[in-house]
Amino acid sequence: MFPVDAVDISKKNNLAVISRIGKRAEDAEGVLGPCLRAYCDQVSQAANPQELLSNLTAPLLAAFDETRLGIERRMREKWRHDPERVQSSVTNSLRRSAGTNYQALVTYALAKYLHTVGSAWYVQHPVPKGLQQSLAIVFGAGVDDADVIEDVADGEEGSDVAPSEYVVAPDVDVLLRNAAWVEGESGEPVILLSVKTSLADRAGMAARWKTYFDQATQPCPHSREPGCAYTRLGISMPNAGRFAITHGIVTANIYKINFHDSRYRVGELSSGQTRSNTYMFDLRLTTRDDGIAFTPSDWAQFPTIVEELKIHSQRHGLPQ
Repeated sequence: MFPVDAVDISKKNNLAVISRIGKRAEDAEGVLGPCLRAYCDQVSQAANPQELLSNLTAPLLAAFDETRLGIERRMREKWRHDPERVQSSVTNSLRRSAGTNYQALVTYALAKYLHTVGSAWYVQHPVPKGLQQSLAIVFGAGVDDADVIEDVADGEEGSDVAPSEYVVAPDVDVLLRNAAWVEGESGEPVILLSVKTSLADRAGMAARWKTYFDQATQPCPHSREPGCAYTRLGISMPNAGRFAITHGIVTANIYKINFHDSRYRVGELSSGQTRSNTYMFDLRLTTRDDGIAFTPSDWAQFPTIVEELKIHSQRHGLPQ
């Protein structure tokens, strides 16, 4: 039996995300405002709800000049006594802001779409730290007690990770859940999205967790035989049965978009490095749809996430 107010719960959660990100964009000292305004302008005349999810790379790029001017103004003030540091600070801040703005944009667009259509699915934002830790992969063999635990601080309050365990936590930027799900024999269906402006040097962490996750939840039947890598690593996921996880990667595909050689402006999705770092994901989605970018057959445009939600709803007997 579904909670009778599942859609109301979902709407409340999605509206909270929209409001939270909207308030961030109103901060005059922040960097999100130009990007979110460009998005709102883009979808102001949307003919159908799915257009709320279309070509999200466009507003990210449209906001670049205004974002850069704002950052330059702040950096000139910050380094007024050391002006030689302004340019490098602007470059670093622009790089960071592109990533954080893109994550906020994708999150905002998803929440806005789900709220508009009255879906039982909602965006959980920010992703609770406890939930991230519950999805951690643990390596319990051959680790020196003196080694630093990755992603979970040694001795952190509430952490049940032993000093001799090495932990890899998931790279989760967006988490989608269904408000109608009730705890039962099967795990809760969740969709985890790793959101990257580009994939060069950025997809590795997400790919590593996904690979370990597959190994931990689908172990080899011969894992107890002598010399088995599973046994040697002591790889496990303590909460493997708690969730039915679909892991996707989303990219703006803007690597070298302004490169002087036009051949590189089609994006990076067909490169060998991209393929080797993304083949293991259940979903591979791009938000760039400008007539220039090349989208390989094993990638899809971001609005297809709608069909994925329908499939998950049907598979788990949940409302859409």
